[in-house]
This record gives sequence, structure tokens and C-alpha cells, in this order.
Amino acid sequence: MAQAIDIERMNTCLKMTWKLSRVLLAFYLVTMALFGCQSETLTPFIDEQIASYKDMYDQSYGTDPLQRFDIHYPETVSGKPSEVLILLHGGSWSGGDKSFLTPSVEQLKKAQKNLTIVNANYRVTSKTGVRIGQQIEDIQQLVAFLKQKAATYHLNEGAFVIGGVSAGGHLAMQYSYTHPTDGVRAVVGIVAPTDLTSKALREAGLEKSIVQLIGKSYEEAPLDFLQASPLNTMTPSAPRTILFYGGQDTIITPEQRVLTEAKLTLYGINHQVYFYPEQTHDFSAELLADKLINVFRGRY
Repeated sequence: MAQAIDIERMNTCLKMTWKLSRVLLAFYLVTMALFGCQSETLTPFIDEQIASYKDMYDQSYGTDPLQRFDIHYPETVSGKPSEVLILLHGGSWSGGDKSFLTPSVEQLKKAQKNLTIVNANYRVTSKTGVRIGQQIEDIQQLVAFLKQKAATYHLNEGAFVIGGVSAGGHLAMQYSYTHPTDGVRAVVGIVAPTDLTSKALREAGLEKSIVQLIGKSYEEAPLDFLQASPLNTMTPSAPRTILFYGGQDTIITPEQRVLTEAKLTLYGINHQVYFYPEQTHDFSAELLADKLINVFRGRY
């Protein structure tokens, strides 16, 4: 009987959340109609030209073999600590590797700016016992490790940006929204799912991956799905958020972008959301690097 009551309460909560989502959408549409889409200019983070990078591969930030990162930091700067971009790969939370983003890292390095690039692995849910909690712990551990090594790598501890693609974008947002005191200056999500309770998202092919991420089915634990969604964990204290979506994406459904932008607007969070009608779920290395470097150049 108690279990039945709990499920009934969960369903009531989720219905209220869905109604709130509709209200947010209506608010967003009215706001856009009245004021248009407004975008603030970001003060450029990086302004020093550098000649070369120091490349270090498979550095450890934990004891698990997947708790590794590649770091590329400027060798020749005049003394100013570098800004930091942490990259998280995609792979439906259950797989993938930092090597997926290596081509984008090489493109980013061509800008020759005072920017340290950290390309990280994290434990994936195909490993026994790994769920979203362990993945968020990995990001927190990585950030703490980099701050401890700030003098070694000549990093600006107050200028961390976390960016991710697909599942990596979801984790970047979830971490940044649930750890607002960790000093993340901005979060970048590229084709990132934000509402795991969405039936449309699960039916688009992510059902099995999300169940593996949560550890239970939606019917068993709807509140766990809600609590694992950046759309829900977002608060007015969330860091600057920059998002990119494609109109030809068959995995990330349109309401993910629309509802997230609506809530960012409602909460007054500094944000930009960019929509490319002809773009699929797969951003090329060149396009991905271009979007990321322009965050630091102040173009978004």
C-alpha cells in the first residue's frame, strides 16, 4: 500500500512538472514575441597569443583506469594564467572515449590562444556499479585535481569552462548546475539532452541508455529521472550556459532545446542558445572547435 501511495505521489509530482514545463514554454514564446531574442556579449577570456603547447596524455585524476585526461597547456605566455576548457565526450553515458574529441582539440590548438584544453574520460555505465552519481563524482574529482595542480599547469582557477557533446553535454550541465560553488565560469552543451523524463527523448533511441544511467526504469523511479535532468536541477545561481542544437538531429528532440531556453530565460541566467536547422547530431571537428573557441573569444 505504501509503495502504491509513493508511486501516486511521484506521478502527481511529475504531472505538476509537466504543467510547469508548458507554462515555461508559453512564457518563453511571449517573451520572444515582445522583446525578441537577446544575447549578451561575453568579455573575451583569452587575449594572449602563444607559440606552442605542452601536450601530456593519459594523466590520472583517480584510481580507475578510465579516470584519465589529456592536457594541452600553453608553453609560452608572458605570465598570465590560462583559461581552462574541460571537454567531456559523448557515447550515451555507457561508452565513448576522449579520443572522440581529439580532432577538435587539434583544431582548438590552431587558434594559439592562452587556453588550456583538458580532454577527459570518465567512468561509463557499461562498467558494473557505475551510474550518474559516479560520473558526476568523476567530474568533481577532475576539477578538484586541476585546481590542486593550477600552479603546475599555470591555470586560472577562476576561469574554468566545462563543455560536452551529447551525453557529455548532459553531464557538464548536470555537474555545473548541482555544484554552483565549484567555480565553473560557464557550461557549454552541444546537442545535450536536458530532460530525461521526456517520453519523446526515450523513444528516440535513448531508453536503454537512460535506464542504465539511472539504474531503474522510468516506471520504477520517475523522480530519479527528474533529479538527473539539468532542466530540473537548474537554479537561478546556475553559471552562464551556452547551448547548440541541430534541426536534423534525430536523437535530441526539439522540446529539449525549447524548454531549456525557456527556463534559462525565466531564471534570468546569462545564456545563449543556437539552433542550426540543417545540422545533425554529429558536429564535425572543425565546427565543434569553432563553436568552442568562439565562446572564449567573446562571440557568444
